[in-house]
Amino acid sequence: MDGRRRTGAFAAGVVLGAAAFGAVRFAALPPPDQFHYHANWALWIDGSRVDLSGNEYMEAVTACAVDASQMTGEARVHMHENNPDVIHVHHGGATWAHLLQNLGWGIGYGWIVTRDRTILREGEGAQLNFVLNGLVVPPVHDRVIRPGDRLLISFGPETPATLLAERFSTVAENAPEYDMTSDPAGCGGAVEETLGERLRRAFWF
Repeated sequence: MDGRRRTGAFAAGVVLGAAAFGAVRFAALPPPDQFHYHANWALWIDGSRVDLSGNEYMEAVTACAVDASQMTGEARVHMHENNPDVIHVHHGGATWAHLLQNLGWGIGYGWIVTRDRTILREGEGAQLNFVLNGLVVPPVHDRVIRPGDRLLISFGPETPATLLAERFSTVAENAPEYDMTSDPAGCGGAVEETLGERLRRAFWF
């Protein structure tokens, strides 16, 4: 009898443990692989906003209509229709460095590389600053782009205080509007996941 009780208690413990583990996973699950959201940004170099509206910075509108497992780097994060204010994100791991790389630029700690391969480094009065959602933050090259982010990247003599007071307002704040409407490629915001689909992902069935 004691053996049966121990076996039953063990089985109940396993079930309860699995249920608790699944509940934690359910609460912490990232969005499904196929999704689409937006962010805003502006890039300033030596006191002038960089014009990123040219065709060379735009991705074909078909870029969002791809399977997540087959995405190219350009498909994961890009801009459309000569609109330099709105970033389209199709992969949860897309960072600001990925975006700049897709545009032919580069960025890291204390340096930025322009599309014509000019390397700009901090020093002699010039500094690379980042204002994200109204806060001055450390370098963002490895920071994941989040829905509704507003980022100002500035290289030049301006202080963070000046950027907050005079430059951050140049960053658009219409990304959430794009989440609610269809984009040029026919993607309409994040893919909604049903409760059953989320439970299956949480409990691996």
